[in-house]
Amino acid sequence: MNVKDIRKDLHQIPELSRCEFQTKEYIVNKLTNLNCAIFEVCNTGVVAFFNASKKKTICFRADMDGLSILEKTNLDFCSKHIGVSHACGHDGHMAMLLAFASWASANIASLTANIVCLFQPSEEEKAGAVDIIADGILDRLGVEEIYGLHIWPGLKENQLFSCQNGLLASSSEVDIEIFGKGCHAANRVSGIDALMVASRFVVTYYDDILDVQGKHLVSFGKLTAGSARNSVADYAKIEATFRTFDDETMLQLITKLETLAKKLEKETKAKIKIRANNLYKSVINSSELFARYQKLLKLNLIEEPYLQAEDFGCYTRKYKAMFMLLGAGDAPMLHTDNFDFNMDILETGVAAYIKIASSLK
Repeated sequence: MNVKDIRKDLHQIPELSRCEFQTKEYIVNKLTNLNCAIFEVCNTGVVAFFNASKKKTICFRADMDGLSILEKTNLDFCSKHIGVSHACGHDGHMAMLLAFASWASANIASLTANIVCLFQPSEEEKAGAVDIIADGILDRLGVEEIYGLHIWPGLKENQLFSCQNGLLASSSEVDIEIFGKGCHAANRVSGIDALMVASRFVVTYYDDILDVQGKHLVSFGKLTAGSARNSVADYAKIEATFRTFDDETMLQLITKLETLAKKLEKETKAKIKIRANNLYKSVINSSELFARYQKLLKLNLIEEPYLQAEDFGCYTRKYKAMFMLLGAGDAPMLHTDNFDFNMDILETGVAAYIKIASSLK
């Protein structure tokens, strides 16, 4: 399989999370003639199992979904799905894994471990990794180790980067609903102003977390409230993202959130409801695997972890795991409408997977 041609094909058919049906069909068609068993999981996911009749099984994972971003790259193979694009490199991730699957098929007789190629849906929304783990497919196939990588602008092109322990952040999507009592602005003293409570909540919380020591990011990105300029808002909603590198710091942030909610409820008589969806666990690499492959793969050391989140972290809590970043040089940033990269780097990713699979005893 030609990894660049596959990337071009997939780039034209991006689909949103949990809707990757055309992408699944493309992947299954590519796998059909290979020496593997094919399983369709979680509606749009695909698992290819290369059974070499060995005791050990390892897994390589690629994510499948695109983003709600109108592509403006002017590529001759740009997205045919208007308003959706592969602006996070998932087309490249799938292309590398399909090319590696082709190698595994051709070399199945000499493999020293069984190989699982996991094409996972919904990385961008609601952590599709959680669904894959819950399905149990990896356990049924006996997976012991799992590997993955992400194309990464800003890092030296065509080189691999990683580190021991924390590489990417845990992400929690936080919704705060405030229920007040609406009335005409002229009678505001008899109402409970949800917009005012929401404003106090945001400003006070930023002050409350000044003493949190663990590295973290808190961003209140959206506040909606009210229906008219001369009415007191009876409802407000705040949407935020929290990011940390350890569970203890995340728990500290959520606890402070709940404490502030109770305080403001008492002071304002509003009702406050909090939902914190901590699906995206931090990516914690296995020190053992990093030490095993640092020299073989010529891994450059990442000294400071990134605040971006990746649901690969869910796998790192259950299996020995290693995640790598594939440098894309001065390519446009991820999640932008002009994102693209030099496709020569894809061969480096495929080669890394082959080296891992070939090095097992």
